[in-house]
Amino acid sequence: MVMFQSNKHVFWQALVFTIVIFGIGVILGYFLESQRAEKLEFNLMNSEVNMVDEQLRYSMLQNSNISCDLAVKSIFAFADKIYGEAQRLEKYDSSTQFSRQVMISMHKRYDLLRIMLWNEAISTKTRCKSFHTVTYFFDYSTEDAEKRGEQAFYGRLLTDLKNAYPNEILLIPIASNLDIASIELAKEVYGISSTPSIVIDEKKIVSEVVTLEELEKEIFGATFQKKTFT
Repeated sequence: MVMFQSNKHVFWQALVFTIVIFGIGVILGYFLESQRAEKLEFNLMNSEVNMVDEQLRYSMLQNSNISCDLAVKSIFAFADKIYGEAQRLEKYDSSTQFSRQVMISMHKRYDLLRIMLWNEAISTKTRCKSFHTVTYFFDYSTEDAEKRGEQAFYGRLLTDLKNAYPNEILLIPIASNLDIASIELAKEVYGISSTPSIVIDEKKIVSEVVTLEELEKEIFGATFQKKTFT
């Protein structure tokens, strides 16, 4: 009888302990997901502000009184801004608490900003020929393992390129498979039939695996001499 009561006491202690741990886990999980939801909502509001900001910036930059240096600096700064925000958004892609549709909607906003930025850059280059545009078309969240590997290669290659020429190259990554009319039109205009593909200065298309040096020559010309760093 004593042994039975002792075992019963141990059982209730274990049960209470399990319930307490489970409760703490639920509370922590709820707290963490609430924080994620707040950050996601903050990113959503930021993207809306950025949309309006980009439209106003573009209108202002059409003013010929604005110097080329200021116009180009503004474009590069805005590109860096939306790239950083989009990178933070990537952290939420793996969360099971947010529906795929919510994440796609967020990505669409940033891709719209990028297509607007590209259009602005094209317009600015007609007056200020001081930089190159490198527009990278890829598939968002592709399930094709081969394409994922190819896109990972292109991603590293373009990151190295941008790091080597931060002030000469405007890098604009755009997801091509999110059913956005303006992006579909751009693909049609520039003959983008497959991804991943790179459009260089709205003139050349690279859709095959290349080295960094080959890509540099496509951008800067056949007489290009690679930078030397000290």
